[in-house]
Amino acid sequence: MGLKEIKPDIIKAYFEFSKAVDKTDKLTQKEKELISVGVAHALQCSFCIEDHVKKARVAGASEEEIAEAVLVAAKVRAGAVLTYAKHYAFKD
Repeated sequence: MGLKEIKPDIIKAYFEFSKAVDKTDKLTQKEKELISVGVAHALQCSFCIEDHVKKARVAGASEEEIAEAVLVAAKVRAGAVLTYAKHYAFKD
C-alpha cells in the first residue's frame, strides 16, 4: 500500500497543484522543464532528473539547453556552499 491509497486526498491535491502550475502562461513549458531539470539535479532526485530531462526534450529543449540548466543549478548549489563557508567556517 502506498501514499496514494493511504492519503488519496493529499496526493490528488498535489497532482492538481502540479497541473495548475503547468497551465500558467508566463513561462513556456520548455522553460518550466529546464527549471525542473536544474532543481532536480540540485535536489539529487534520480527519478526527477530522468522524468524532467525527458519532458524537457519533448518540450523542445536541446541537449545544450539541458546541460546549461544543470550547470546553472550547480552554480547556485556551489554558491550556497560558499556562502555558508563565509558565514560559519571562517568567522573572525
